[in-house]
Parts: sequence; C-alpha cells; structure tokens
Amino acid sequence: MNQKQLLETIAAMKMQILELLLNANLANDKQAQRTFKTIENMFKRLDLDVEDVIPVEVLQNYFNGVDEATKALSKVGVDPVNGLSSAITSSGQVASAFDTHVHMEAIAAITDDLMLDFKSAIRTARQNTYFTLKTTLAEVKEDLQKGIIQGNSRRVITQRVAESFAKDGMKAFKTIDNKWLPLDFYSQTITRTNLKMTHTQGAGERYRENGMDLYTVTGNTPTCHQCAPLRGIVFTLNPNRSDYTYMSPKDIIRHPNCQCSMSVWVEEYKTESEIRSAREKSKAFNPDKDTRTASQKQQYEHQQNLHRQNNDSKKQFARYKAVLGNDAPKTLGGFKRSKKSGSENFKEMQQKYRAKVKEIRSS
Repeated sequence: MNQKQLLETIAAMKMQILELLLNANLANDKQAQRTFKTIENMFKRLDLDVEDVIPVEVLQNYFNGVDEATKALSKVGVDPVNGLSSAITSSGQVASAFDTHVHMEAIAAITDDLMLDFKSAIRTARQNTYFTLKTTLAEVKEDLQKGIIQGNSRRVITQRVAESFAKDGMKAFKTIDNKWLPLDFYSQTITRTNLKMTHTQGAGERYRENGMDLYTVTGNTPTCHQCAPLRGIVFTLNPNRSDYTYMSPKDIIRHPNCQCSMSVWVEEYKTESEIRSAREKSKAFNPDKDTRTASQKQQYEHQQNLHRQNNDSKKQFARYKAVLGNDAPKTLGGFKRSKKSGSENFKEMQQKYRAKVKEIRSS
C-alpha cells in the first residue's frame, strides 16, 4: 500500500461503515455488537496501515526533493556533489552517499511528527464514531420502549443510527474555531502538507550541501494571500547571512495543502544590477502583504469555490446514503452527475430524502 491507496481507503471507509449499518439488524443486541466490533477492527487495521505506509512515503518524498534539487543544480550549471545519481537505488535502498546523519535525522523527525498527527486523528475518529453509534442506539431504543417512536423497530433504529453516523461519525480534529474536520479530509490534508514539507526539506538540504544557499519560491497560479508575498523574493538558507532574508525550507509551506516549491538562485551567475535588486526586495520582504492583483484574487476565489462545491457534494452524498440506503446512487461520481444534470430522477430523490428525514425526526 502507498500514500494514495491509504487515503483512498480512508475516503471509502465512511461509506463502508454506512453500508454495514444499513445492512445490519441493530435492533438485535448481538448483531449490533458484531457490527460495532467490525467497525472497531477497521480502525485498528487503518492504524497498522499508517505504520507501514508513512515511514516509506516520508523517505521517498524527502529523497525525491533531493533528486529534484540535484537536477536543478545541474540545469543551472552547478556540478552537484556525488554527481547526478539518484538518492535511492533501483533496489529501493538509500545510496551510501546520501545515507548521512543530516538527511536521516531530518527524515526521522518528520516521520515522528506525521505519525503522531495521523494516529491521534484515527484515535479521535474511532472514539467519536463509537460514541455516536452507542449513544444514538441507546437513545432510539429507549424511545421505542417508551412508545415515543412507532413503527418497525429495525428500520427506525437503522435509519436513526446511520443518519447520526453520517452527521457526527468519523470526526477527527477540532480546529481553533471549534469546527470538526472528518478523518478523510484531515488525513488527506496532513499527508499532503507534511509530504510537501518533506520534499522541500530534502531539496533545501541538497542545495545547502552544495554550497548553494539562495533560492526563490515557485508554485501554483493563481495562489493565495499567504503564498503570494513569497513570489519573486530571493531567500537564504543561511541564518547568518544579513544581505538576504532567511527562510527555512519547511517555512515556505505556509498553510495546509500548500504546494510551493524551491528553485535554486545562483548569485555568481547574476549581474550586479540583478543582485542589488534581489537583495533590496529580499530585505523589504513583508510576509503579511498580499501582492496579488484584483484579477488574481478573483481567479483564486473561483478556484476555491469549485473545491468547496466538491466537498459539499461529498457531505451531501453521505447524508443521502445514510437515509436512503440502496435508493441513493451507488457512487459519489454517480451522485454528482445526477445532481449536476438536475434530472427528474434527482428531484425525486431529493423529495424522497426530505420525506424520510422528516419521518425519522417526527417519529
């Protein structure tokens, strides 16, 4: 299993749990306990998968950064230390020339941090899932016994528990503004962010060991207000230099899902005028100044709106699946296509969903 497969497993996990809940007879105590045990085992397997995947992914991304820096150095006319050979051999081992204390210590620190974040998120998601399922099951059974809820007990229990799980299960991380992030979103975010940071650290160490301590920041266009101030600025990897602003490689990754990268800047190949201009801009660097034009801001906001719509569709699909079960589309892709088309089938499904929700809440 690799990083992509791990994230796909996590993304599919919520739907798998919903399927389990919808197909189980939760009115039967033994079946309910078996279902909860199956879900608990899914989280345990996920924990083991993280232990297998993350250390390998961190090492590979770090040395991918090293190799990318090696190519960049060669491209600008610098003969890299240890030549152009890859940091990882064809057999998957770290080449002896790169098996140094500096590189391996950096990899170990990054691995520990990411594993700690990942395992904490899985543990929180497991606890919230278990609490949601147990609490909702107990509440709906009590309501049935008191006669507050009428109807088929299995159907009522299944729908109420599935709906509660779709809404509150799999919560993995609470933000500083008290918003809960689901496990699939949070795990994807911390993996992408930390592996990108790993990549830049590998590149930075490769530049540094070749005596190249100046670089610029490149990345996606359009970009955000946090990354825009870094564009066009020459930074140094040497904290003792006073002619350029110092910035550590990991600090160019300024926010979750940041995709900024480093590009070596060789001072000896520049003119006096270029050097003077670069130093002036570097010393005047203001990390809080949004340097984008109005047009660039609009383009970025449009892009973010598309991302938000996609995330909203994922949440909506989970809610519909929890309430409608097999009457909902089988896949997220099918749901999106039906929603986008605005077909009569989708409108009927909306009406059915609203009626079911009303029925569950009034029962």
